[in-house]
Amino acid sequence: MSAYKQFPKALGIGLTVLLAACGGPGNEGDSQQVDTLAQGSNDQAQVIGLGGKLFSIPSPVQTALAIRKAGLKYQKDLAIPLDKGETLTTKAAQSLALGMYGADLAYVTVHRDGARAIATMQVIERLGSAIGVSNAFDRTLIERFKTNMNNEDSLLRFSGTAFRAADQYLKENQSEDISALVLAGGWIESLYLTISDAAALKDQTMVDRIGEQKNTLSALVGLIAATEKDGNAAALLTSLKELQAEFAAVSSTYIFEKPVTDASAKTTYINSKSTVTIPADKVASITAKVAALRNMILA
Repeated sequence: MSAYKQFPKALGIGLTVLLAACGGPGNEGDSQQVDTLAQGSNDQAQVIGLGGKLFSIPSPVQTALAIRKAGLKYQKDLAIPLDKGETLTTKAAQSLALGMYGADLAYVTVHRDGARAIATMQVIERLGSAIGVSNAFDRTLIERFKTNMNNEDSLLRFSGTAFRAADQYLKENQSEDISALVLAGGWIESLYLTISDAAALKDQTMVDRIGEQKNTLSALVGLIAATEKDGNAAALLTSLKELQAEFAAVSSTYIFEKPVTDASAKTTYINSKSTVTIPADKVASITAKVAALRNMILA
């Protein structure tokens, strides 16, 4: 089987990992779902298959929890303005924004900003309608959010329910290009939220997280290249490759340790360790590239 033919299957797993990891409860017996909220979720990574290879990608919740654990100040203004989604007219931009608002949803929810979480869910609902997945966002979901505003765990799980349904719809309708853009948008926004606070760049753990995105970015470049249609993602692909060039200076050492799976909790603990080295000037250039890429998407 060719690598290209394996992309749709891998993409389905990958998008579910990214978006359902916002906290959606797994179906009974679903061994591929990893609940990032269970037991020390900020230390877990998501492992998915792509083109016959495995790579690790942090979920938006994992990133948001890491930001909070590092003691970084919550900055609501880092999230995309709520009215910005209304200005995007192309399906590519709307799909990217859907993933980006999903990352924002994780960020504001982890920081217990219930009002912003509800407003963000409403934006996500509208964008879902614009790209044709409105049926995935049940109108009762917002009300469920309102009644659980003080329960972080429930808010994250409810957000995952909607995204899981959207992902399933896209897979069933062979919309791999849209799914790939949603996945890319979520990753871009999560990285932006990580690097936008100057304090993060003084925390070695957070700097390591930035450097560890080198392999994820390589996988995303391949994914977008394989699934784009009619050149709709050409500008995105060019920008991702430019960012990839900046990441080329990042080096790391990797020590494999066998992962441990808790079947009852549907949780996999990744025990492998890596040490990242990233030149100071490259931290600055990566930060600038990510901000420029985000601005391009939202222009």
